[in-house]
Amino acid sequence: MLRKWLALIVVVILGAAWWNITTPDRPVAAIVAADSLECPVPYPIGQRSADPLARVPDDFVPTAAITCSPHLSETVAADRSVGYLERRWEGDFSRSIELLNRHSEHPAWFESSCDTSTYLLADLERFWLLDDHGRAVRAGFPVDSCGLPKPGGLAEIMTLTQASTTEHRIVLADQQIEDMYSCSAVYRPPNAGIGRPTGLSTGTTFCRFDSTTFDGTTSSDMPVQFDSLSFAPDCPSSASTVVTAQFSDDTYSRRQLTIELDGCHRVIPDGYAPLQASAALLASFS
Repeated sequence: MLRKWLALIVVVILGAAWWNITTPDRPVAAIVAADSLECPVPYPIGQRSADPLARVPDDFVPTAAITCSPHLSETVAADRSVGYLERRWEGDFSRSIELLNRHSEHPAWFESSCDTSTYLLADLERFWLLDDHGRAVRAGFPVDSCGLPKPGGLAEIMTLTQASTTEHRIVLADQQIEDMYSCSAVYRPPNAGIGRPTGLSTGTTFCRFDSTTFDGTTSSDMPVQFDSLSFAPDCPSSASTVVTAQFSDDTYSRRQLTIELDGCHRVIPDGYAPLQASAALLASFS
């Protein structure tokens, strides 16, 4: 019986040793022409893609790297275009390659031990490495035991010298603006009602209109404090410049909030009585 236990212990020890000295294979990244690569349009307008796993070839010596912003700009222009950035980095890539070419870990024995709920796939920048011969490799990341990328190599690249920045722009459809920025690019007059709103929640991005023409998005760093605003008096003036955003109330329905930047300077949540905008709120849009 003792021999069986000893044999079992030996098997476990040898298995653990094999587990530690062997690592999952990672493919070698293909070397391609540098001008064949370009920054993709960020998600959700562009497609979401999985992070590559390939490592940098041993004989590839990078002198620069390109990183691509994973997000669109927070501001939409009047022509409905929005930008995203391509940045070029230069310097010593030895540490970056060391981190990019690390071994991946074996998958966890118990998937329940992995918490991936806080990991955002779209947050990692797409990137590739360039050499002095017009060639490039789109390397990837080693992964941990939960299958999540280890982005240390990318972080190291972004500590190098930023040599240049290029902005790319795309034009969004009206529905895309509404979905991403929570305001409508199509003017709709306010629909006032009665009573003071309660439990309202608004974002910080608004669509701006000159008369009824979309003039891009704007942001306010000051939340709309509905409880602190007084009811607006009757006012015959018409506003020529307004900002609008979507809001949700305690009934969880989504409606439009209109803030008049001139004219009567009212805050009008659809379905509720107009309120008088404070000077501080108006100044936050200037």
